[in-house]
Amino acid sequence: MSRLAISGLVKGFGFAPVLKGIDLVANEGERIALVGENGSGKSTLLRVLALLQRPEAGAYTLEGRDALKDSVGARALIGYLGHESGLDRAQTVRENLTLFAKLYGVRDATQRVDELLERFGLNRLALSPVAELSRGQEQAAGLARACVHQPLLLLLDEPANALDDAARARLWGALREESVRGATVIFSTHDAASAQQATCTVRLSGGKLA
Repeated sequence: MSRLAISGLVKGFGFAPVLKGIDLVANEGERIALVGENGSGKSTLLRVLALLQRPEAGAYTLEGRDALKDSVGARALIGYLGHESGLDRAQTVRENLTLFAKLYGVRDATQRVDELLERFGLNRLALSPVAELSRGQEQAAGLARACVHQPLLLLLDEPANALDDAARARLWGALREESVRGATVIFSTHDAASAQQATCTVRLSGGKLA
């Protein structure tokens, strides 16, 4: 059984169609790079997969369940990082990660947060409010937040943006670890070097995957 399967997925805004019948199957442990021109619909597709936007038509199965009918149960299996970190900027990095760990019912939240702070190079920033972080540091903290509950599907929109070389190396190392754990990772990118970090690449063009 595939981890994720979508067929005939259609999404538009007003009279402007963006996704025109998307078909995609993804398996356990895959890292899929989603590439395409700006405005091609990469972010929209990721938001639909994250169940943040509902398609007008199509089917979406995640881990054997109808994700569109059981969106609450499906969301528990998904980690998502968009263009914003999703963090409370008034709270510290540790407070944010602890909050999300508890919201997802993570056992031993303190240990899990410690692991993520180490993995993403955030130890020295643990007690810093998110508002004081650089864009790259906040991106790393947002990625840690997306991974906190060890999701089966990890969706990332341009995750390497604003990261320096060391942070990018940690990012790709973390995504490899996630796929070894069994997670399916789908990330958008416009960068050829980033796409090489995937196990396969799909291109979005004309509202369809090529």
